[in-house]
Amino acid sequence: MTTLIGAQQLRREIPWARPLFEAYIAGAWFLYWTDDTLYWVAKPIVHTEIVNEQRRLHCGDGPTLESDVENLYFWHGVLVPAFVVTRPDWITVEHIMTEENAEVRRVMLERMGHERFLGNLGAEPAHQDECGELFRVKLDGDEDVVLVRVVNSTPEEDGSSKQYVLRVPPGITTAREAVAWTFDLTRDTYQPEIQT
Repeated sequence: MTTLIGAQQLRREIPWARPLFEAYIAGAWFLYWTDDTLYWVAKPIVHTEIVNEQRRLHCGDGPTLESDVENLYFWHGVLVPAFVVTRPDWITVEHIMTEENAEVRRVMLERMGHERFLGNLGAEPAHQDECGELFRVKLDGDEDVVLVRVVNSTPEEDGSSKQYVLRVPPGITTAREAVAWTFDLTRDTYQPEIQT
């Protein structure tokens, strides 16, 4: 592109400059040529999200970077296998437990869902008290995954009570401490008088 503009400013004729410029304007992102072949790669389509006034690669339902060469999938800035974005129902406990990259493992766990992860793992609580159940899952070469299962104290319209599974820091050892942490309190200062 700059070659054509520079050639025009200098009033010089560069025979290949105009076709190259026109290819760029038409959407060519990368061109490579040999004596008898021209290779053209279209400009990729890139999807982003804005977080803290910064653009970050992300697409919730398809490739984040769509190109003629390869599609790449990102989940909130983390490069992940395609199925993690397009088919989270395919994620298995084995995928999570054997994934070497901690960020990809975190995204897989998030996309699979904590409740489904615990159910498929067949995990038993490491601790239980009146606040809920605490689960600890050991990972090779990484910090433990610690989850707390709590029951919503406000019943649904049908009388049932929803359960929620929340991830908490790995140093937490009791369900009360985990629930307190979600309120930015310590286990000693978490003393609810009324639960809603």
